[in-house]
Amino acid sequence: MSMFERFQRVVKSNLNSLADQAEDPGKVLDQLVLDLEAELRRSKQDRITQLGTAKRLEKKAEEHAQELQEWEDKAVLALRAGDEGLARDALKMKQKVKASHEGARRQAEAAASAVAQLADAITQAEVKLEDLKARKGTLAAQVRRARSTGVAGAPSGAGLSGLEALTGRIDQLEGEIEAAGVLDDPDRARVDARFRELERTSGGGVVEDELAALKRKLEQG
Repeated sequence: MSMFERFQRVVKSNLNSLADQAEDPGKVLDQLVLDLEAELRRSKQDRITQLGTAKRLEKKAEEHAQELQEWEDKAVLALRAGDEGLARDALKMKQKVKASHEGARRQAEAAASAVAQLADAITQAEVKLEDLKARKGTLAAQVRRARSTGVAGAPSGAGLSGLEALTGRIDQLEGEIEAAGVLDDPDRARVDARFRELERTSGGGVVEDELAALKRKLEQG
């Protein structure tokens, strides 16, 4: 279960409890606050973990970028030495690394976006939680008053309506944030591998074009 599913479940479960005539609204709201505080702590720890993943992927992309330049430099060196075959092999290796670099860059961008989205969601949740803490006494009184007049359900006060709105925001964010889960998705890994193979097998023309461009550059230099 994702952190957003947990958070959403906590909010909805406690809101539903307010409609139960046997439940004390004050205790329900106190428990809601405790549960949300616990989930926020877990979410902050998850953010630290995701931040580490984002940094690791960013470093990997940078390493691939450096390797790309190294293989091009080797191709140039081979051409200057008159070994066109070796230069071609170097450019083939560059194409392989290029596919890995582009994949790592996409993953790094997705991970960084996920971290930013999570940080935003945590901030919003903290604001709503503080609002709930400030209003829980009033909200509990609203529930008791509604029950005494025979009106069922939870109150429509700003504190709880804000939390209900937040669960809708969580629904939206869940799809966006959990997109970062493709980093460890075996299906995504298989698709990426197939595209890398396609790029590798169809990359002969790219290598020859790049080789010709390097030769022209050396001739002009």
